[in-house]
Amino acid sequence: MENRLEILRKEIDRLIMEKHRRLMETQSEEIRYFICHIYGVSHFCTLLALRRGLNVEIATTCGMLHDIYQVTDGIIENHAAKGAEKTEIILKALNLYNDEEISIITAAISRHSSKDIVNEPYDELLKDADVMHHCLYNTDFPVSEKEIVRYKNLLAEFECNPII
Repeated sequence: MENRLEILRKEIDRLIMEKHRRLMETQSEEIRYFICHIYGVSHFCTLLALRRGLNVEIATTCGMLHDIYQVTDGIIENHAAKGAEKTEIILKALNLYNDEEISIITAAISRHSSKDIVNEPYDELLKDADVMHHCLYNTDFPVSEKEIVRYKNLLAEFECNPII
């Protein structure tokens, strides 16, 4: 039997392909980035959860679904709140997560765009993982002004030399 994360990955892949099948030839770079980003953030969530003593599966799920609204609906405005709503629908339909887990996951997703506000541990983990992927996807790209402080804190947490 597959575990929850593998079932969820298949559902996310299905949703992405359903939305973007027609666009694959003309916008393959954008779609590649979307896929790379959601799974990249989920990997950073896993790493941070291990480091911070949080539930790895819940953290990874947050990362996999954090931009689901933007990826499937193509809308960036209010994507965190709309993504939390869509995530709740997806997780309830899959019937793999209990209400408390869904609440933790959707709260983190709804707050992940507010990088300057400190919230609950899973919220912070998701914000940090999102920043890590934005900044490490290509270290030649400039770091966003709104992410610089969080990124420097992450580098310190991992005892890395600044690459900004």
